[in-house]
Amino acid sequence: MRKSLLLLLFCALAASVATGRELPKLVMVGHLPKLAELRDDIDWYERQAPFDGVMLLVGMCDVFNPKPVTDWERQESIANAKIYREIKFKRWTYNFLGVLIDQHKPAWFDEGYWKVVCERWGYAARLAKRAGMVGICFDPEGYGVYPVESYFKPEWWIKGGGKPKGLDVQPPDPDHTEKDYLKIARKRGQQVGAAVFKEFPDIVWWSFYWWSFGKGRMMGAFCNGILDVIPPEARLIDGDEWSGYCAKDPAAYERMLERNKTGCGWLDKRNAVKHKKQGGFSPSFYMDAYVDPSSGCLTPNIQQVKNRADYFHENLKAALKTATGGHVWIYGEKRTWVNPPPKKVKKGAKVLPTWEEAIPGIRKALFGKRISEETKDKKEKK
Repeated sequence: MRKSLLLLLFCALAASVATGRELPKLVMVGHLPKLAELRDDIDWYERQAPFDGVMLLVGMCDVFNPKPVTDWERQESIANAKIYREIKFKRWTYNFLGVLIDQHKPAWFDEGYWKVVCERWGYAARLAKRAGMVGICFDPEGYGVYPVESYFKPEWWIKGGGKPKGLDVQPPDPDHTEKDYLKIARKRGQQVGAAVFKEFPDIVWWSFYWWSFGKGRMMGAFCNGILDVIPPEARLIDGDEWSGYCAKDPAAYERMLERNKTGCGWLDKRNAVKHKKQGGFSPSFYMDAYVDPSSGCLTPNIQQVKNRADYFHENLKAALKTATGGHVWIYGEKRTWVNPPPKKVKKGAKVLPTWEEAIPGIRKALFGKRISEETKDKKEKK
């Protein structure tokens, strides 16, 4: 029996070496202390939540802002990067700089606007590189319109659209066709990609959505533009956010992986080899859906599950098998994995409830043997 187990282990390791693929990382997105607090008590926070990495806002997060980078933004990001480099990470070493589109509509045909956008993207890439992060995490959802992927839909621009309540209504564009929009989106992907790769050639460029961004066909063109100029050492990783939130069983992760292989149908065949080598899929988890049955599309399943931690664990195992992007990411809103050390909590101050309180056993389900050291330390202290 022991020889059989050793043989299986050897085969697994050999397969890993042969494919060049490391075991997927666990990355946290959500509530985190300020950088200075992490610097002062990083050992405490890493013991509470032994992830491999986190997504952090260090500066220069608004990469689609039409205004040039200001002196204040530069000073803030430099100061934050200095604090970040002072943090003595032991576990959280696979970290990403968080950036977003915010509520700025991309002016697709405005060269001056894209010159500024490329400057912002390049500065963010430089910041992530100099801080020692593995890459950038991009949230492409434009929360100023509904639906949030409107900015990447040709018909939203051509026919016009906006929020039903009247905010930010987009007038129709009679001067451009769908072909025009797809062509310009690809060009902008090339420009932004060139700006990012110039500063960070070996970047892991992860987005909550790349190819998977709903019906935003312009995102597919944008991604092809990035692949047109991607250097051999860089990676383009799709988080397929909503599909991950809704994944109910192992088959769901396999479907997402298969979609990713084709760029969700948008991949230019001329970029197929690059995408196979440098693309990837990193599945997501929305912890609130495992707690509150009204929080998302897992509702029917969660209502029938007896042990939610076990159910999560089975889904996590399936996610890890399909994580060709190198990591699985865990997001939550109403609770936290980390709270300040008790000595740092002011008398009468409230702290966020933890995920362990809401889902007993979830830490073991997520971290497994990673928390054995913590348990051992507690026993020794007693």
